[in-house]
Amino acid sequence: MIDITGIILAGGKSSRMGSDKGLIEFNGKPMIQHIIDRFNELNLPILIIANNPAYSKFGYPVVEDLIKDKGPVGGIYTGLMTSNSDRNLIVSCDMPNISSQLLEHLINQSKGHPLTIPQHGQRLHPLIGVYSKSTLDSFKASLKNDQLRLSSICTALDAKIITLSDDLKINLSADFSNINTLQDIKQQAI
Repeated sequence: MIDITGIILAGGKSSRMGSDKGLIEFNGKPMIQHIIDRFNELNLPILIIANNPAYSKFGYPVVEDLIKDKGPVGGIYTGLMTSNSDRNLIVSCDMPNISSQLLEHLINQSKGHPLTIPQHGQRLHPLIGVYSKSTLDSFKASLKNDQLRLSSICTALDAKIITLSDDLKINLSADFSNINTLQDIKQQAI
């Protein structure tokens, strides 16, 4: 079994963007390519969770949501069901500025924990995290009961929270910036 798989969530509706976020160009390449590049720097096998077959052009397995219209909870469930790894690094496709240093730090902190997510300031970021297969039953139950708040699932699973500080020598503001609108692209482009 592979130790850890990189899973990219790209199945959102992108309603604020107007088109599929992961395929929109940001700093010269599609947003999802930035996440793929970070996962490649960490030598992780990659799995893309998306309902758009256009993602197959990136050369990695693309899996449609097993249960449609359930947001990130449905995407994470699909990723955990499909992955061959016990631990899975999950990142949303709309965070193209995330650094491999932050991701590696999360992986290193995740050993022995079913769920590890970062906190920056007062905000938890569950769309960047290491999720163990042992969390699968919780996601399945949440989907069955139509409880789709990811933060509630993280609380129920007693997630290990990694409080990040500037001593990591990374730009945390950039790492946690996500892009939801065309205005965000203009503001965050280099």
